[in-house]
Amino acid sequence: MLQVSACAWALSTPPIQSLDRIRLAGFDTVDLWPNSFEAVGDPENISGRGLKPGCFGLLAGALPGGLSLDDITGDRAQLVLDQMYVSIDRAGRLGAKRAYMVTPSAYPSDDTQFLNSIRSLADHAASAGVKLAIEPHPGRSIPSDAACLEFVKKTAHENVHVLVDFGHCLITGENPSKSIRNAGDRLGYVHIDDNHGVYDDHVALFDGVLKAPVIEDFLDTLVSLPYDGGLGIEFKLTTPSPMSALVQARDFIREWELRQGVRA
Repeated sequence: MLQVSACAWALSTPPIQSLDRIRLAGFDTVDLWPNSFEAVGDPENISGRGLKPGCFGLLAGALPGGLSLDDITGDRAQLVLDQMYVSIDRAGRLGAKRAYMVTPSAYPSDDTQFLNSIRSLADHAASAGVKLAIEPHPGRSIPSDAACLEFVKKTAHENVHVLVDFGHCLITGENPSKSIRNAGDRLGYVHIDDNHGVYDDHVALFDGVLKAPVIEDFLDTLVSLPYDGGLGIEFKLTTPSPMSALVQARDFIREWELRQGVRA
């Protein structure tokens, strides 16, 4: 069976209470953003609830000191990297084996610093026992899975991978099954969500443009790959009834597995 993780940032409750709600809903894996790392504090607060860490995000909201992720491509890159090293270390201490980051808003004309920054993060993640994935996003510097895979290869670093976000494919028009096949051993993680095909609005599965055959083909491709990273069901605070949306998506995947005879 696929490892199916609930993204805790969909819930408005405090981090520890969110962990309780996620476990009560029947999940055994959780994804966290760094704005909850300190509140969670000890890995026992995850494992003691019968949960496992999934893939943790490395950025959430504004960085201190007037910094932004865009600075990772320029003269203030080290200041951003220092903040992200802290997130990597905390994710590792909480037991995460995978972490991901989004990309700056614009691709620099000279990408030397950008590439060096990613390599430095990948080195730091490797030393913490964490696999680093990069999530492309429509409208940002790396807008598509194809562009992300090209960038990942350009880093020439074995610890840089692609996060394929199913919902983003609904916006870019990419075939998500093709994206994960093309990524091959560079597939770092997967996000599942739905939207209306224009904005990344994270609505419940089948409340947007998603059709069942598309995600069924995606799941069929995913389980055929030599990939063991599982997938995160990603909704946000703006998603109507986010816990219900998380459970509904998880149950759809489990029912598909039963029909296909997918075993643990």
